[in-house]
Amino acid sequence: MAGMLDTYRGYVSMQECDEMGHMNIQHYIAKTSDASFHIRDALGLSASQQATSGRGYIALEHHIRFHRELKTSDLVLIRSGIVEMRDRTLVKFQEMREVLDDRLAATFVVNVGCLDLETRRLTTWPEATKELAAELKCEMPDYAAARGIGREVIDREVSRERADAAGMFESNRSAVNPWECDTNAHMNARFIMSRFSDAQGHMWAAAGLGRHEQAASGLATATVEMRLIYFRELNAGDTLYVRTGLVEAADKTLRYRHWMFNAETHEPVCAAEGLGLLFDRETRKAVSIPAQVRARFI
Repeated sequence: MAGMLDTYRGYVSMQECDEMGHMNIQHYIAKTSDASFHIRDALGLSASQQATSGRGYIALEHHIRFHRELKTSDLVLIRSGIVEMRDRTLVKFQEMREVLDDRLAATFVVNVGCLDLETRRLTTWPEATKELAAELKCEMPDYAAARGIGREVIDREVSRERADAAGMFESNRSAVNPWECDTNAHMNARFIMSRFSDAQGHMWAAAGLGRHEQAASGLATATVEMRLIYFRELNAGDTLYVRTGLVEAADKTLRYRHWMFNAETHEPVCAAEGLGLLFDRETRKAVSIPAQVRARFI
């Protein structure tokens, strides 16, 4: 695709895969995070340039579609380009493929902001960055478009009070480790996704299909689409918790939401909306959501 660069080339290791037998969702973000540093370099915002300009590069929103599973020893290539350049933000497109068979694994549409590292507020992109972005211009393919979770779907009015009122339960409680922070001195998006990944088991258990029930039935779970919106930064030493709610169930998918809060201030950090499904461990095909699970949404 015109304008797109190779920004990551790597491998799926055994420790990146979970009990479902495929790469865990946090590692999709981890690999695209690495890719983002390369496109940042191509935009003239490398680590050395960031140190002198005082301008950083921060994700504001992710839309992710998981198209195919990646498994241990798969070879991974990520290509990245710029869909749209704005005054203080841009829209980046990334696609992840398995190298040997060119299998599309995932697509990412990311809203990115130019961060003033002193004020921690958005600022305008350097003129040189705008010019370089024109050389990376690409079109977003139809296969990356939202299917079940458009921008209008996600609830942006996030608060602990609303979580309480909606009966959202706690699904993660943890803290930010120094090694989870990046060159912007805040928690990298990979580790925000890791907390949501940890929350998934609690979410399925609340839906009536915990890990023991899944194993007994020969079933496993997968996420097929997610949208994340980032509200505030988390720094090393901050504590956090996640509240989770079940939104709706269809024949083969269920929709859920995760809200992450700073545990000290109770301010919202990130909101995520996801579509999950069940699949047969042997055939790797999606199966219908059991009636007793769907009943929990009524």
